[in-house]
Amino acid sequence: MASNDTLQAAREQRRADRFDTGLPVSIEGASGQTHNVSAQGIYFETDSRQELGSLVNFTVEFTLYGHKHRLLCEGKVVRVEPRGDRVGVAARLVAPFFDEDRTSSET
Repeated sequence: MASNDTLQAAREQRRADRFDTGLPVSIEGASGQTHNVSAQGIYFETDSRQELGSLVNFTVEFTLYGHKHRLLCEGKVVRVEPRGDRVGVAARLVAPFFDEDRTSSET
């Protein structure tokens, strides 16, 4: 188990605040759920195996002000954690951008 000093050092190395989330994510034909996101990275859990150092394309879906949005992203896999039949994936964002096609609004 990591010491408090180690955990504090890891927190200080982060360049952006993280926000706990539970948003649906689509990863190259598979599905998953985010655990946290920041301006520079994302951590999600999926049943799609990922390779450390690989580039992965994924889409995060969310609702804001009654409109559904999709955030299309490319990330570099920086950590992979086996979790039973699923896998936890940390990726550094390389190219996030919003999908301009807002097709629905929730009422």
